[in-house]
Amino acid sequence: MGRETDERDAAASQLHLLDQLYRTHPSTGPAVRRSPSVNTSAPLNIGIVDYIDRCVDEVVQHARAEAPGPTGPVPTRVADIYDWYREHTEDAGPEVQLQRDILIVRQRLEHGIRMGDYNVVCPHPCPRCTTWGLQWQPYTQRAMCLNVKCRDRDGMASSWTLGRLATQYVMKKEILRIRAT
Repeated sequence: MGRETDERDAAASQLHLLDQLYRTHPSTGPAVRRSPSVNTSAPLNIGIVDYIDRCVDEVVQHARAEAPGPTGPVPTRVADIYDWYREHTEDAGPEVQLQRDILIVRQRLEHGIRMGDYNVVCPHPCPRCTTWGLQWQPYTQRAMCLNVKCRDRDGMASSWTLGRLATQYVMKKEILRIRAT
């Protein structure tokens, strides 16, 4: 239970930090949004605001689809969204709880990447060779294994999505928990 709380707290604090940095104290640089705009740039990074909204929406949609009972109102503070998520999926089946934990870990990794901390992938072993040599590649949006012996069929370096790393992390924890009981 302690590790789940740590992951949830880390994800919540990173999301709160993104919210504080980009909504409460906006930057004065150009807005980053894919769609062209005829207006002058916004005084905040709209791409981050959209990202935060997408993360909260993903959590809310999953909780409402999988929760055994009514979910009630969504918290107004983004930092409270993961506690709300856990409360509303507490009585769901074990596979729903695993999906919840994977989503939280994946979002924690995404939050770190969004904040420029590419080292969030380093503590995860490579899913193929199990060595500790992952490095984030911003241009491919994947974690690449630096082990020269870890190659795919085409001879290319192994690379992994954040979702794959989160799934491996949560499943390994679950296997260790089952073995301990």
